Amino acid sequence: MHPSAKGRLEDKIAVVTGAGKGIGRAIAERFVQEGAKVIAVTPSDSAKELAARHAPAMEFFRCDVSRSEDVQALAAHVRRVHGRLDILSHNAGVAHSPQRIHELPEAEWDRVQGVNLRGAFLTLKYLVPPMMDSGGGSIVMMASIGSFRASPGSSAYIASRGGIMMLSKTAALEYVKDKIRVNAICPAATVTPMVMAASPETRAMIQAKIPQGRMGTPQEVAGLALFLASDESSHMTGGHYLIDGGRGAS
Repeated sequence: MHPSAKGRLEDKIAVVTGAGKGIGRAIAERFVQEGAKVIAVTPSDSAKELAARHAPAMEFFRCDVSRSEDVQALAAHVRRVHGRLDILSHNAGVAHSPQRIHELPEAEWDRVQGVNLRGAFLTLKYLVPPMMDSGGGSIVMMASIGSFRASPGSSAYIASRGGIMMLSKTAALEYVKDKIRVNAICPAATVTPMVMAASPETRAMIQAKIPQGRMGTPQEVAGLALFLASDESSHMTGGHYLIDGGRGAS
């Protein structure tokens, strides 16, 4: 970007969860490139180096989104240090190994729901109020093609992603009069550590189902997140947007 050029998120305060790797990391970097001040959130130190590299435009905040006290501390930090919140990009999520429902341990179900669905709820619960006090903003939730398309062996993940999509739609209706827009992105298989951890055979099978013949990249998803976070999408709320190489059309 030319030094004199204005970014699409110039002077916006943005929280990006799941910023340590994959899609969340790409979104955090893209938001900074477009002029936002980013709070990069992860439960470990995985975003610490990234934030240091982009300082002072990006800062690191350790937060486990499944823990209420952590998310409340994040909200308090946003209020105390920045005084407002313009954008929330929620990407924190985990998956589980392929298992049929009767084989899935209860603890594994609870772990996935705790991070994915409870984490989405807590993030909205505690970060919507500072956004309301700021006069509105944009929330971009990371759902999945699995929010409305089942996949054998992934019951906990699929259930959590379906929940996130409907939670996003509900939030869009509840906060529309507060000038808060809420949209969900629904990627298919993307080249992230989560997907690449699968066996080569599994990855080949996944890719074969995508009409474009390849997986998406985190940067492509970040481009859509940027559009939804920016004022260019000002008449869009309550939507879910596929970025899937045609997978949803087949």
